[in-house]
Amino acid sequence: MTSELEWSHRVSDIPETGLAAERHATPEARAKVAAELDLLDCARLDARYEVKPLKHGRYLLQGELEADVTQTCVVTLEPVEGHIVEPFEVEFRPGPPAEQVVEFNALEVRDIEPLENGTIPVGRIVYEHLASALNPYPRKEGVAFEQPASEQGEEEASGSPFAILEQLKSKK
Repeated sequence: MTSELEWSHRVSDIPETGLAAERHATPEARAKVAAELDLLDCARLDARYEVKPLKHGRYLLQGELEADVTQTCVVTLEPVEGHIVEPFEVEFRPGPPAEQVVEFNALEVRDIEPLENGTIPVGRIVYEHLASALNPYPRKEGVAFEQPASEQGEEEASGSPFAILEQLKSKK
């Protein structure tokens, strides 16, 4: 990922009561996101979120992203419009020294990220959640993949792995 959204907050700027924000990606940022995620278009990318300080230098980022994207149909190659609403929740913790091993609970509900350089990278989190929320196989409504009809008879049977093995066996 080369051009994550430039949305971030320094922890020194976050009040004790936390902060709430709403961000809207610029046309240039949406174009970069669309290019990186192999989208035809990203017409809208908005995020509403809160950053709350927790105990021991930790911070909680909670919010929701909303996006309107256009992908390519995997069957017809036609444009497919999509509307994405994706919640996110990430806890940032001060990074441990490199040699220290940190244990974590894999079943924990929220993601945990190291707090690096005293900054909460909201844009990166929004980008990653958008990327994971995209339909990996977008399909235009009502379109189904149908395998091309092959000629009946010997060609169909010869394409089967068992038919090929049978042919090898009969040659001996």
